Amino acid sequence: MTETRLEVQQTQKLSQGLQTIIHLLSLDLNELSEYMFKAVQENPALEYVPPRKSPQDYAMQVRTRYSGGRRSGEETDLELAASPETDIEDLEQQLRLSRLDADTVHLARHILHLLSSRGYFTEDLDAFAVENGVSPEMAQRALEAVQSLEPAGIGARSVEECLELQLRSRQSVDPLCYDLIRLHLLDIGKGDLRRIARETGAAMERIRHCVDTIRRLSPAPCSLHSEAVQYIMPEFSVEADHEGRLTILFHNDYYPTFRPDANFQRLSETLTGEEAAYARRMLSSATQMIRAVEMRQSTMEKIAGIIVREQHAYFLGQYSLIPLRIDETARELGIHEATVYRAIQGKYLYCSRGTFPLSYFFQKSLSGGVSTARVKEIIQEICQSDDRLSDRAITEELQKRGITLSRRTVAKYRSQLEISSSFTRSTNRKE
Repeated sequence: MTETRLEVQQTQKLSQGLQTIIHLLSLDLNELSEYMFKAVQENPALEYVPPRKSPQDYAMQVRTRYSGGRRSGEETDLELAASPETDIEDLEQQLRLSRLDADTVHLARHILHLLSSRGYFTEDLDAFAVENGVSPEMAQRALEAVQSLEPAGIGARSVEECLELQLRSRQSVDPLCYDLIRLHLLDIGKGDLRRIARETGAAMERIRHCVDTIRRLSPAPCSLHSEAVQYIMPEFSVEADHEGRLTILFHNDYYPTFRPDANFQRLSETLTGEEAAYARRMLSSATQMIRAVEMRQSTMEKIAGIIVREQHAYFLGQYSLIPLRIDETARELGIHEATVYRAIQGKYLYCSRGTFPLSYFFQKSLSGGVSTARVKEIIQEICQSDDRLSDRAITEELQKRGITLSRRTVAKYRSQLEISSSFTRSTNRKE
């Protein structure tokens, strides 16, 4: 006979509000903006408040305020792998300067934003015309307007058309080149000029001249990026005055927020029954969401305060980073260390030394009570003073300074500093 027992168990469960706060802490500012925008769409009791300034404004402000002050090996740039003006912007500028009518320019700009990353127009032109409510002839004119732009080949629908567009931009092109592109592109790729000669009846010298012309063309004349410059937007900046006082500036003006929707609140007061219950749920959710954003901000301000307090000398440009542990920070704030870890991941700060992830300021304490960053600096100094030293010799030199590390750890740090091995350094010196 099966024995049935009743047991009382106590489990800890986070409230929905606390789960929301922890989730918001894990989001960087861009992700937070997306989350807030979605929340406003789902909850009519929330009102979306757009940012007062753009990240581009912040980048310009930083460039104006700071000029240099960077040290070797530090991360410093606000822009990530993008030029100030994208190719799309250049093409749009060409359209604006053309003498085309406004309707054609408008439609051509639409085509520009449908181009592939290699600059090809891969949509069906007739379907494009129907979707935009224009005639096929109008769509064709807009496409031709795009294809007239520089670099030549933009807006092509095939490799053959791309190469032909480039040929048309040149003067004194042998007409045979067009025939070879349309009919013998594969043969050119294989280098089978004899077959081309048999089928065209053209002289081999003429064929070679055309093939050389075609091979100088590009099947992808440009690389398009539809997005403008991407920016790292720091959570806050740390500024020092001439007396060595540090100030923490949060960049709230550069990101959206939300507030209770006054119209929905007034409407909810007139509702009854299920509609009133729904309105109360939305208002309660809105209040909870606003509080979660405020708690995120409050937690980030506390973490920022600890970073600046502990690394005060670093922000003044005087010393390296000192050890700072996540668990100690969590105990001081009265929260779990996993919450601190979530809060610093993917977040940045900016100071006169550059742009850094917050996690950079949480350094392990190695032997001798120095931080990982300081040990790397010492290794770099040792290698600069004598580039013949092996990893074992560097390890021994560190021990003389009261820092005990394994040779393997020294080799890892040296590699992270992009310092080659002693063998490679000695070989380069001999050469």
